[in-house]
Parts: sequence; C-alpha cells; structure tokens
Amino acid sequence: MTIIKKMTSLALVAVLALSGCADLDVGNTNAPDQSRALAKPEDVESLIKSTFLTWWQGVHTTGGSFNPGVMADANTSSWGNYGMRELASEPRAAANNSPAWRYAYALEEPWYSWYGAISAAKDGIASLKAGQEGGKSFLASAEEDKRAEIFATFIMGISNGMVAIYYDKGFLIDANTDFSQAIELVDYNAQMAGAITLLEQVITDCNANASVAVPEDWVHVTPFTLGDLGKVAHSFVARFKAGVARTRQERGAADWAGVKSHASQGIPFAPMGDGEYWWTRTQYYTGVSASWGRADYKMLGPADNSTGYANWLGDGSDATIAGRTAYSMITDDARITGALDADGKQTQGLYAKNEYRTRLIASRGTYHQTYYLFNRTRDYAVDQGLQGPMKDINQSELDLLQAEAALRSNDGATAATLINNTRVGNGALTAAAAADGVGTVADAPNALDGGSLWAKYKYEKIIEGCLMHPYTGYTDRRGWGDLVKGTPTMLAIPGKELEILLMDSYTFGGQDAIGTPGTAGKIRENGYTSRGFTIEWEKVTPLTDADVH
Repeated sequence: MTIIKKMTSLALVAVLALSGCADLDVGNTNAPDQSRALAKPEDVESLIKSTFLTWWQGVHTTGGSFNPGVMADANTSSWGNYGMRELASEPRAAANNSPAWRYAYALEEPWYSWYGAISAAKDGIASLKAGQEGGKSFLASAEEDKRAEIFATFIMGISNGMVAIYYDKGFLIDANTDFSQAIELVDYNAQMAGAITLLEQVITDCNANASVAVPEDWVHVTPFTLGDLGKVAHSFVARFKAGVARTRQERGAADWAGVKSHASQGIPFAPMGDGEYWWTRTQYYTGVSASWGRADYKMLGPADNSTGYANWLGDGSDATIAGRTAYSMITDDARITGALDADGKQTQGLYAKNEYRTRLIASRGTYHQTYYLFNRTRDYAVDQGLQGPMKDINQSELDLLQAEAALRSNDGATAATLINNTRVGNGALTAAAAADGVGTVADAPNALDGGSLWAKYKYEKIIEGCLMHPYTGYTDRRGWGDLVKGTPTMLAIPGKELEILLMDSYTFGGQDAIGTPGTAGKIRENGYTSRGFTIEWEKVTPLTDADVH
C-alpha cells in the first residue's frame, strides 16, 4: 500500500516567498515560476477547486485518520499501522514526535495536507486579484471570480480550523498574510478564532450569492450552491466552537449559544466517492475488513444491560486493564445487535455485529480485543463499491451539539427531544425524558434507563459520530475530560517541521506528563506543488490481510 508523504514545510513557504522562488508544479519538476503557471484563468480555477480534495484527504485518507478514534477508545486496534498500537496501548505513552519514527508520516500528513490546501487557496486568491486589476474579471465573469474567492476562503477556514483542532499551535494564514514578513506561531485558540472569522465571512458572502451553483467536481456534491456552502460553513463553525477545547473547563467555557445557533443553521455534508482519489480510508477499511472495524467496549459497553461491562472495566488499575478480555453484551440497542437467530446468537445490528471471536493479537493486550465489528460503513465500502456518499457531517451531529447546548443551559426537555432523534430513531431504546435529570458533564456515558441526560447524551454522541468525521469522538471525549489518563490531548508540531524551524523537539502524552497541558488526566503519481508543498492525492488501493502488521 503506497503512503504519500508531504515533502516540505511551512517554513519553506516563507523562504520561497522571500526569495521569489515559489512555484506551481503540475506533474513537472521543471515547472515555470508561479506567476507564469497561474497566468491562465483555467489554471487558477483548477487550483482553487483542487483545494477541497487536498483538505479532504488530510482528514479522511491519511493513515493518521485512524488515530483519533483509537485514542478516544471508540475504535480499538493493536495493529501497528499508522502508530495505532503505540497511541492506543495502556498505560498510554507519549506521542512519538521523532522524524525517524516509523510512523512519523501519520502525525505529519494532516499538517502538510491542511497547509498545502491553505497555500494553494491563498495563491488562487492572489492570482484572482492580480487578474482583476483595472476592474476586469479574471475568470469568465465577476460571478465566477466571486465564487472562486469564496470557495478558497472556505478552504482556508476549514484548514486552519483542523490545525487548531489537532495541533497545539500553528501558523494562522489567510489571503492577507504577507510572506515577506515574519510569520509567528499562534496557539490553538488564536488559530481557531482566525478560522471561524474566515468561515463567518464565507457565510456572509454565500448568503449574498446564494443561488450561484458550485460545480460538482469541486466538492462532489450535486446540486450544490453557494447557499449550501454557507450552510456547511455553519456546520463547521458549530463543530469547531465545541471541539477546539482541550479540557472540561475549556469546553464548558465555549460559546454554546453560538454552537446552538450555527448548528441549527447547518446541514449534513457527504461528498460522493469515486473509487479513485475521492475516498475515505476509515470508512473503507472498517466497512470492508473485520480486522480493522473493531468497536471498543468503552463505546458500546454503556448500553450493556448485564454486569459484563462493569466487570470488564473493573477498578481501572493497570492490573485490571491488562486482565480485560472480550465478552458478549446483553443490549437492547438496535445499532449493536439485531434479533437473536435460531441458535440464540446475536445478529447484525444497524451499525455493529457480534462475531463471537476476536481478531486482534492477544500478546499485544487482550484489553484491545472485542467481539464486536463496527461495520457501519459497509454500504459505502462494499455495496456501493466506494462510489457512494462519504459522510463527514450528519444531522445527528448537529442535533446533538444543540442537545449539549441545552444541557449546559439546564434545558432538559429540549435536550431529551434532540437525544431521542437517534436514541429512539436509530437505537430503538426507551425515550429519554426531562424527568431523567440533567446530571453533570462528569457523568459517565450510559445508555440505560437509569442514566442522566448527560450520560445518555454522551453515549449517543460517541456512537453516532464513530467513523463519520474521524476527529469528533476524540474532541468530544477530551472536552468532557473523559480520555484515558496519559492520552495526548493534542499533537505537537511535527518533529520534521520542528527541525526545519530550528525549534526544540517536544511532545504530549504519557504517564509522566499526566496533569500537564496537552496530556489527559482522568477526572473521571498525481498532484501539484504550491509554494514548496508537494500535494499528492493518494489513489485508493484494495485492502488485503497483508496490510495489517
């Protein structure tokens, strides 16, 4: 399986800008300089439309897309691929930020993908502006110029936002950033504030140009207008406002009125896969392979009617964790199991299936093992041959963000109604009600009838978000204070980038760092080069059993 690695750094962006050597290379190492390469309107429009695929692959296709799910204990894996075993094993270890680490690419690729998208979007806008000198349109019309500018700004917003979600600091870059001046690093809060400002401008501009069509090959959604793009931007703002927090205290202090407002105006978003470059690794691998799509008991266990989950958890000591073994749950959640068959065995549920066997290697920790296959995406991966909708934003995410806003304002009735959209609609569980009691953010996830609304909400948010957008389960658990102790709550700037920036190496996570910022305690051949970035989209290759190690 080919892994594409991003080759250069943001530091090089500044160097190239200062030296006047930045270039755009479309499959040609002897490419002309940037101003010549972007002189043609069709080249500029092609560059701008390509930025979404670059962002998408940074989120959904890099090998690192599996890591947030296993760090959140939604998925479980002891395979070495992409560093999953090292990041998910217990006791948790510090994230390995050495450029020499075998899986360093898994921590680097998101960074370079998102900055590659930002760089290309910025170059596209600069070329548009240069071509508009004298009051003329650069593309076929002023409307097309505006559409391209709005789209590029959207890409800069969601890319800066993802850097803020995953890394502790970054370079906040927009269309006005002057590469002839020093670019300072900012922390994740400042980076996210800048990202949201960009997306709010996108919303305003989209509302003013709502009827303008966005070509299908820009986002692989049709029909799609700038009005729709503005609604998707609302969805991202809601997600980002809630998800950027690193601690329970930070999430509690988030702008929940803003989360509610944006989520209520947002819409789901699911580009269509094409079985080639438009694909999602997490939804493909887990949908097609029982070795990859393993569901952690920490995600499913809160729906267990028996004492099995409580016994599996034990007292949480290292000895208890090491002794955990797979077992069969008893649950009423239709997402986990269907009706019993003639032999009394659980059948396929809406999202999961009890295989009555484990597939992970016992010597790597039986606590990783589970009987349950979470094959929710088998429709995309198998039935549709990777050519169906690739879900990134579901209506359930938007509803449940509004439910959390309601819980934080002590509005149990509204929260219960929103929780029941999936609790009853997908899980066929007993309806939640205001009489259950709001509870507190410290409540553990619990799908059972005696649980508080907070407990039921947490369970719904994790199971409904799993294997959709790869990062939401991780950002939810860290913001609730529910990550396993020692888990990194963010990544450092990649080690390779630190070397180029002449900065000391650092990282987060591990037992020695518990209680410090960045580490969880337990409260309970294709592409282009732009400004030195080599952007190569990875084409899907068939998954085989030999791909796990």
